[in-house]
Amino acid sequence: MVNFLFFLKSNDFLIEIWYNVSSGIMKKVYILIVIFIVFIIGISIIGSIIVTGNVEILEEKDAIGIQTNREVYFTCYGYSIDNPNVIVNPYGNSPLTAIVMFETDDYSNVSITIKGKNDNDINYTFPKNKYHYIPIYGLYADYNNTVILTSENKTKEIDIKTESLPDDFEFSSSGSYGNFTFYNVNYPYAVDSNNDVRWYLNEKYYGNITFNSDSSIIIGSNRYDENGRAISIYKMNLLGKIFNEYLLENSYYGVNAIYNDNILVLSSDVLLIDLQTGELVDDIMENDNFTYLGNIDDKIVVCKDDTYYVVNENGLEEISYDTGANVNNFYDEINEYRIIPSNRYGLLNKTEMAKKKVSLLNYDKKMIDGVEITKEVERIRIENSTDDVVYLILDKFFDKRIYEINDIKYINLNGLSGKYTIYLMVNDKVYKTDYFVEV
Repeated sequence: MVNFLFFLKSNDFLIEIWYNVSSGIMKKVYILIVIFIVFIIGISIIGSIIVTGNVEILEEKDAIGIQTNREVYFTCYGYSIDNPNVIVNPYGNSPLTAIVMFETDDYSNVSITIKGKNDNDINYTFPKNKYHYIPIYGLYADYNNTVILTSENKTKEIDIKTESLPDDFEFSSSGSYGNFTFYNVNYPYAVDSNNDVRWYLNEKYYGNITFNSDSSIIIGSNRYDENGRAISIYKMNLLGKIFNEYLLENSYYGVNAIYNDNILVLSSDVLLIDLQTGELVDDIMENDNFTYLGNIDDKIVVCKDDTYYVVNENGLEEISYDTGANVNNFYDEINEYRIIPSNRYGLLNKTEMAKKKVSLLNYDKKMIDGVEITKEVERIRIENSTDDVVYLILDKFFDKRIYEINDIKYINLNGLSGKYTIYLMVNDKVYKTDYFVEV
């Protein structure tokens, strides 16, 4: 009995010792875990400080943001037909247009006459309203244009002086085929029946011009990839207002058409994009070196090797087809101008990275001459004018991305997140710039 009691007491003593030892070990484990977490947080903070540049790369102004700022001044309130609010080239990219704004006492029509040379006038009457936003199309370049407004038995004559065409303006070899014939050489433009320029955009938009039923146009944007093709398509009006931008995963080949209230787009494939939502409705077929894309009697028409084909369920069926000239009117049953929000649809693909092992432990701190880096909407543009291949490196803690730059390279920001220091590598030598990009 005594031996049994002694055994129990001894066992309790051993259990107590084990408990104390175990508790001590667990406390040390907890302490080590806390120290490890603090260490990781500290290293992350220190690492982010080490890899962060001091100067954010310059970001080009977004066209949609610019036009929203301009629209602040679009008001008819407090203005009359005798003293209208007149803004020439309202969005800064369509110099031969204007917008005239004023109020009237009652709901009334507004008639306009844009005086033309050789009696080539433009006349149009807008529906009744009290608050008038009147778009003016068809002015001449480098000319003192006369615009006549008529409403509520009042007439007002306005003089609008315009600037000359750009020095590098190029004309098509073709002439006029109707009231207004539209071309896109190095600038989109339209000529009247006398071959006088009556409209143009002063930036280099890409591809053909297609008119929509609401008198808007569909055209490739002025944002290009390294192959010189547009990365997106604009729906815009003749004043230069961008309503929608449709970002494309692959390059735009400069040909589009309207089909069942959607946009037919020639890219690496023939695509059908919803005009209202920007969603891809259908990837119709692969682009087999097509040079034309159109719509005839609700059928898709393509051209290859100067031969036209209708696309049907059996493939391509050869037809006789004449595309004709791109002739349209400036005013085609349009109402007065309305200010509506703009949208950007789609997402650019992630940019492929170079498979190259680079150590950032040893570097010189400088910016290489001949390399220019700017930020655009949803991407970075790098221009390398040196004679060497340059590798651009975006680096943040535990995230290093390397891109090979031969001439001009665009890095899509899709897939990046946070703040990246910018390194450059030439001939296996690494340079840490003072720049960063934040996504």
